[in-house]
Amino acid sequence: MRRSTPLAGLALLLSATLATAQTPARDDAVYRGLGGQQGIQKIVATFIPLVLADPVIRDSFEDFDMEQVAKRLADQFCEVSGGPCTYTGKYRDKTMDGVGTVRDMVTVHQDLKITDAQFNALAEDLQLAMARNQVPNGVANRLIGRLAPMRSMIVTARAGGARPDLGKLLATGGVSQLEGAAGGGLTPWALIGGYGTRDSWGANAHYTWVRTQDYALGSGGVAVGLADRLELSLAEQTFAGSLAPLDRLRLRQQIVGLKLRVAGDAVYGQDSLMPQLAIGVLYKRDKGVGGLGALGVTDVRQLGARDDHGYDYYVAATKLLLEQSLLLNGTVRATRANQMGLLGFGGDRGDSMRLMPEVSLAWLADRKLVLGVEYRRKPHNLSVDNEKAYYDAFVAWFPNKHVSVTAAYAVLGDITVFNPVRQRGPYLSLQAGF
Repeated sequence: MRRSTPLAGLALLLSATLATAQTPARDDAVYRGLGGQQGIQKIVATFIPLVLADPVIRDSFEDFDMEQVAKRLADQFCEVSGGPCTYTGKYRDKTMDGVGTVRDMVTVHQDLKITDAQFNALAEDLQLAMARNQVPNGVANRLIGRLAPMRSMIVTARAGGARPDLGKLLATGGVSQLEGAAGGGLTPWALIGGYGTRDSWGANAHYTWVRTQDYALGSGGVAVGLADRLELSLAEQTFAGSLAPLDRLRLRQQIVGLKLRVAGDAVYGQDSLMPQLAIGVLYKRDKGVGGLGALGVTDVRQLGARDDHGYDYYVAATKLLLEQSLLLNGTVRATRANQMGLLGFGGDRGDSMRLMPEVSLAWLADRKLVLGVEYRRKPHNLSVDNEKAYYDAFVAWFPNKHVSVTAAYAVLGDITVFNPVRQRGPYLSLQAGF
């Protein structure tokens, strides 16, 4: 008699989850990039052992005819990549008498309980299989991008328990920016930090160091992402001078952040131009001015700032374009902060909230390496600080889901009229988490 359980049925993700919306590709460039039918056969032959060894999903295949699954996979990958194949979605259940029920993809998935973490595990196994078969990264991203919209049809369950599941795709939590939020190095993105899916949570800790000709900036903190929806962050920045008359200057600022994802999906919305959208707020408080006591300066308000604390409000939009291996982000920030708040808020030149644009562009060189540039405009509220925009060029490396390293060359503009030199230098950030 036929043996069919939701756990066993989950194995049909091999032949259905990673499918496209059954619309043939417009051209065969991806098919040719995969190596044609012979190349696809090699990818499938690598992919199936990876899945069977994957602890997230390997228990799903006890009752499945893997030879039949491999054939269905090859047909699917061939069709969605633009090749001369037709995928029917038909699968005959494995039974003791050899005469099982033939089911299509829709029927199979009616009773399956598939979670985000399981879906993403298969996607990562496929990425690894393509990498091991020397598929160019751009081709691999295009195939994943065409398969990604199936998530909304396939994922029908929520995982139980409150343990971190590390279920998001590698690098999709971004890195920690200078103020503690998930994003690039200079600007927050709409991504939620950590690797927890909507069924779980994740967290990370970071330390970032920037060294210019005359100053050093350090930022350390932690962030927690809840249900891939809400992010809470804490960070502390320290700033020190090394050139007279500011060689003894010491500034310190504490930052509390809150970010809420409100719409869209940066990763899986590949069939739509809609980006992932998030709104956020950063509360910042200066902890005094050190090293200038001989000049009678112990507070940022003595340098012209109106307040030693304030809020930044922002809206971020992030879109991952897998067809082009690009990530785009645009952020609009309402702020009164001088040098991110290190020199207080507001001043003699202006004290109202101003909208400042921030832009990031990143290229996915491979599944573990991202290269990009950022630009962040800032207000000019203080006569004693001829503040200019920040920008950088960065490379971020994600060896695994527990560690990432970001290196950049950053330009921070002029910092106070006492040292009218454009400050630039290396940027290094280490992030650890889950």
